[in-house]
Amino acid sequence: MSYNIYFDKTDHAGIRLALDTYGYCVVSKVIGLDRVQQFKDEIDRLLDPDRSLPLASSKYHLAFAEECTAMWDMVDDADYMNLRYALNGDRNICLHRSAAILRTAGEPMGGWHSDHCGRVKGPKTHANDFLNVYTFESGAWFYLNGSHPDRSGIAVLENSHTEDWTPPDGFHLDEERRYIFRDDLGESKGSYSQLDIPGAVPVVSDPGDMILFSALTYHVNMATNERRYTCAAAFRPKSIKVDVPWALPESARNMINRLPARYLPFTEGYTGIDPNWKP
Repeated sequence: MSYNIYFDKTDHAGIRLALDTYGYCVVSKVIGLDRVQQFKDEIDRLLDPDRSLPLASSKYHLAFAEECTAMWDMVDDADYMNLRYALNGDRNICLHRSAAILRTAGEPMGGWHSDHCGRVKGPKTHANDFLNVYTFESGAWFYLNGSHPDRSGIAVLENSHTEDWTPPDGFHLDEERRYIFRDDLGESKGSYSQLDIPGAVPVVSDPGDMILFSALTYHVNMATNERRYTCAAAFRPKSIKVDVPWALPESARNMINRLPARYLPFTEGYTGIDPNWKP
């Protein structure tokens, strides 16, 4: 890597250029260490309150902002919101979705993939097929332990964020361009799960940094050698109308009912998610 990926949270032009050019970047010191600990505590409370999550495992919350008031406190941070406005190219935005992940030491590296579901063949079969189909940033993640290949975190494939990207020699994509496979290993064991693929960049960041990657960028969680906390929220312009086949979940309605009035404009258009939805 011979280019800069680290930017101040007010350098909107530099951040936008890096995303457009390389497909990812790190925004430094978006939140302070007190907020980092607050998010960690909330993830523990929601995902592992009695600390019983086994080693070498993970647990997800697919609507973190519905339960974590600290996520909404971020709306009062002008620098944070100005960054989100700049990323969307619009000040009239709403919450699109949010998530938190807890991983424990010993969990192996995942498989290379893109979150984008816009090239699904045939009928939609999962909630992500309705929500992960847009061009705004897929990743706006707080890796609350930081990210480092010796401990845990995320790796990305540089320049893999364009519609016409092709994998390096010896690798191929599935028909829907979600997963990367190595030719000589076949597809029966899942997508490729090593860091030696050409173009792989293990991202190094500090707690409080935000890791951004573009909607199509291929990425992977690196092997986890510690208890790791991650959370994110995605916003979208309200001009993008999302039509989902599920009713607004009760948890989303409860969130909206208890939020202060100043936050409610950011819930207009929010769909929530029903991970159990089936056609």
